[in-house]
Amino acid sequence: MIQFKDKRLVKFGERVREVREQKGWSINDVITRGQLSRSDLNAIESGSKNFGFTTLLELCKSLEVSASELLNFGLE
Repeated sequence: MIQFKDKRLVKFGERVREVREQKGWSINDVITRGQLSRSDLNAIESGSKNFGFTTLLELCKSLEVSASELLNFGLE
C-alpha cells in the first residue's frame, strides 16, 4: 500500500531540520537535550510522523526554541 505524506508534516519536518542544522547540532545533540527518541525525531524530520502537542513542546525544549519560531514555516 502506498502512503502519501501530508505536505504540512513534510514542511514542518524541513523546518525542524533547518533549525537543528542552523544550531550546528546532530540528531544526537537534540535527543540528549530532551525526551525525544531518535526514531521519533527522524520521523518528524522526514514528515512521516503526525504527533501531539506534548511532543511539539518537547521538541521546542530540545531545540531550545519557542513554538512560534518552530512553527514559522510557509504553507501554500
